[in-house]
Amino acid sequence: MGLVATLTSEAEPDSDSEDENEICLRAKEKKKSWYLYSGYSRHMTGEKSMFLTLTMKEGGNVKFGGNQSGKIIGIGTIGNSSISINNVWLVDGLEHNLLSISQFCDNGYDVMFGKTNCTVVKKDDNSKVFKGKRI
Repeated sequence: MGLVATLTSEAEPDSDSEDENEICLRAKEKKKSWYLYSGYSRHMTGEKSMFLTLTMKEGGNVKFGGNQSGKIIGIGTIGNSSISINNVWLVDGLEHNLLSISQFCDNGYDVMFGKTNCTVVKKDDNSKVFKGKRI
């Protein structure tokens, strides 16, 4: 599922709800979608330019489907002025941006799926963090 994040705020004319604005978590030079997936235990990207904060470190390797692997070279926070996501791995050579459903759930969020979208909600106050649209 490709993910375009939305955040509760002022109205947007093309929005499917009156209180949502689209916010994009995108690299400065490349336009890529984020994929929300249950098969990965950690959020990860290969785009260094996406990080608000980043600590470079040797973090081992991560394996993907098709016998591919990548080296974890950093950890940090991605986002923009409206939203931030912590504990994101920077993986050398990773060509996709991956958000982990289990990492959200382990950190106090609910991930709810509908026919055309999914929504990430904070458990403690039930506020919507963002909404992903299937593309």
